[in-house]
Amino acid sequence: MNINALDLNLLKAFDALYQERHVGRAGSRIGLAQPSMSNALARLRAQFEDPLFQRSRSGMIPTDRAEELAPQIKQALALVSDMLAPARFDPQLAMERVTLAAADLVVLTLAPALMRRLERTAPGLRVSFAPLDKATCLEELEAESIDLLIGHFGQLPARFHRQPILGDGFVCIARADHPDIKTELDLETYVQARHALVTLSHDFQGEVDRILRRHGRQREVVMTCTQFTALPHVIAMSDLIATVPASLSKIARQAGCAVYPLPIDIPEWQTELVWTQKRQASPLGRFLVQSIEKAVPSDRRP
Repeated sequence: MNINALDLNLLKAFDALYQERHVGRAGSRIGLAQPSMSNALARLRAQFEDPLFQRSRSGMIPTDRAEELAPQIKQALALVSDMLAPARFDPQLAMERVTLAAADLVVLTLAPALMRRLERTAPGLRVSFAPLDKATCLEELEAESIDLLIGHFGQLPARFHRQPILGDGFVCIARADHPDIKTELDLETYVQARHALVTLSHDFQGEVDRILRRHGRQREVVMTCTQFTALPHVIAMSDLIATVPASLSKIARQAGCAVYPLPIDIPEWQTELVWTQKRQASPLGRFLVQSIEKAVPSDRRP
């Protein structure tokens, strides 16, 4: 392809089509009538020698070539936008509000050090911590109602940036004088117990249940909640047990719980930062990512 023949507006049209998956809505997004948008798509196809988007009942579906191009085009547009930005970013003068979506245990781990750092480096920033809803968080991130996600994620589209920041593993907590647990927690006692589970998906199944099934075992989950930090107080006053991140151990002991190694092998995992290409191209976005990374306790870094 000859770069001299490429119209920057075609890249904007591509990005809008990739986001909207609909010619009319994509045109409205960038101020083009539908015939002009259709013409832009035809020119894109000619430029890249690929159909790029194919019609289906659910909308315009990107081809493999379009999926490959999407993050590169978004980055190119963001770099141009950043280049044309009129002012240099100064954290000391920043007055924006930023929203971070995270589970309560992550907030407890990161917020104290992060806010101390921002008091020195960006005193005008206002930080809002929102609950992390994995069913909607990616849409909210792209809609810019959330600036950064902090959590444990599986596969993500290539258009998102991600960075591991925290390492953790699982332990089991029970009240200190639990009648069924002596000095150690064995697998048989574990699966016979009644369990509490922290989940945001409103069901009674988690990663532990999937691993138990692979070993031909199962447990009984009788309670769920959405907050890690509330759970130890429930466990300390009941015969329930719970499998929780090891980083909750201190709070659990303070609440009156005993902490036990899990009687099954579950791999450790990493908590990640996730953000969009637009945030990556933004000086404020890069500043936030760096500030959060520096706020992670040294013994918790992956």
